[in-house]
Amino acid sequence: MTLRIPHVLLLVALPLAAQSLDTPVLPDSAKSIQVLPDEHIKLKYHFLAVGKQIYKCDNGAWSKTSAPDATLYDKHSNLVAHHTAGPLWTMADGSGTIRAVGALAVHFPAPDGASIDWLRLDADKASRTGVFGDVAIIQRLFTGLGKASSTSCSAGQVDEVPYTAHYYFWSMK
Repeated sequence: MTLRIPHVLLLVALPLAAQSLDTPVLPDSAKSIQVLPDEHIKLKYHFLAVGKQIYKCDNGAWSKTSAPDATLYDKHSNLVAHHTAGPLWTMADGSGTIRAVGALAVHFPAPDGASIDWLRLDADKASRTGVFGDVAIIQRLFTGLGKASSTSCSAGQVDEVPYTAHYYFWSMK
């Protein structure tokens, strides 16, 4: 755990001003999670998440799935949303919520080998409210840390692993 904290501090120090509504550039090998804008698909939001992935001990090993607990910030460093299990995103001002269909997530291993997977998620259309009403696709990219420990564990133990990620919310006409 001691080694994780300096890495997270470094990742948090990345300038939020670098966020933009430009299409993220992904490695060629990540085509399965790429979203290409066109006349029907537009990038609506790009937020930076800072939080933790929460893992539970399952038969002496850390579970393969986790529950996020993160805050999302805009390019001006304003807290704009919360991300929790579901997966669910809720705007901090109450202006919208959205849930993704986690079971259908397309995974791409993080290129650094030390961070949680990059994801492409479909929105649960029935869950979309307010400002998320037209969002159809959510991407989690450029992750920092967040992977479960490879050490053994005891029943009832919980591991809260810091992570960062860029979340992209795509609207569809």
